[in-house]
Amino acid sequence: MLKLDIDPRPQIAHLDITTRRLVATNFMGDYQSVFKGRGVIFESYRDYCPADDASLIDWKASTRAGKALIKEYVEERNLDVFFLIDASHTMVFGSQKKLKHEYAAEMVASMAFAILDRGNSVGVGLFSDKVRGFLMPMHGIAQYRRIIRELTESAHYDGPKCDLEEAVRACLHRLPPQTLLILITDAVGWEGEWHLPLKIANRKFEVIVILVRDPRDDELPSGVGQVAVENPGTGEQLLLDTDHICEDYARVAAEIKEHHIRVLHASGMTDVPVIRTDQEFPRHILAFFERRKRKLR
Repeated sequence: MLKLDIDPRPQIAHLDITTRRLVATNFMGDYQSVFKGRGVIFESYRDYCPADDASLIDWKASTRAGKALIKEYVEERNLDVFFLIDASHTMVFGSQKKLKHEYAAEMVASMAFAILDRGNSVGVGLFSDKVRGFLMPMHGIAQYRRIIRELTESAHYDGPKCDLEEAVRACLHRLPPQTLLILITDAVGWEGEWHLPLKIANRKFEVIVILVRDPRDDELPSGVGQVAVENPGTGEQLLLDTDHICEDYARVAAEIKEHHIRVLHASGMTDVPVIRTDQEFPRHILAFFERRKRKLR
């Protein structure tokens, strides 16, 4: 049975200042949904029309403007955030302290902690050849415990391939509109028209794709001689001399990754952060949302 080494506590402590600030400012502010109507936050004035309630007229502002004006307000609503996590066989790999799926799980657990701490709702889904876990967005500390159980359930990480279409279809059917959908994946082994379901989802949700990559996804080590590699999907094994193929491997890996990123951009995901498992994720997550904040100004 696969045992996951996931411990979000050190990252939560590290994020106490950085990610809490992230969530309190641009993460919430740029994606907060609002509803028109009577609320608690003044937004602007507009002209009075006969269908309006006359009691809503602001007479002081109307006198100054020389016409009847009504105050408009916005009422804030908690944000729904859903993390959709790739749990296929390519994520159960790593050359660092953490396998890719362990790294991704700790990143999600840490971000979920900060988001829930702000009173917003968080859910998670894990998928491979099928959807293997789906926890609807809710708020509160009990939800955090549910999220940790979902992230550490070993049965979720037992799929041979990545069926992104089925996973996104489940989100389209189950999640409310305007959910902030964050896909965590390594984008390894993607084939066919995988971008189409994401393009559809981006019309209903705000979709962000975060690529979690191991250094060996991008380059092979040199000077180690022959190594045996195995296709986790088929079990096929191959003996390679890394010194002979490392340059070609790095070139092809970079081409595939850049192709995926270009297609994601063309499908509406305008910024696709790439985070490697040999890097600390808090700084990169903060930098990503700071970039988005500047774009939205």
